[in-house]
Amino acid sequence: MDANELLRRYADGQRNFRSHDLRGLDLAKTDLTNIDLAGALLNDADLSGTNLFNANLNWTMLKGANLSGANLTGAKMPDGRMHNEILETANNLGV
Repeated sequence: MDANELLRRYADGQRNFRSHDLRGLDLAKTDLTNIDLAGALLNDADLSGTNLFNANLNWTMLKGANLSGANLTGAKMPDGRMHNEILETANNLGV
């Protein structure tokens, strides 16, 4: 799935993107409030400035993902812990 397809589905009301392969997607500065990305592969994705308010990121792979400026307020984080790579790249954690 490419970024345009994900954003089209999201705009149509889909929120469940569990276990999807989203590696390397450019989702910078998009609004993905309440998205469910549990178990998704987001390695090397650009999520800078993305609104991930209340997102489910449990078991999500984020290695190399750019989360600078992302809003992670209320987000469920990978395996329930705050990983150093997320803390180093994300602003506005709100947790």
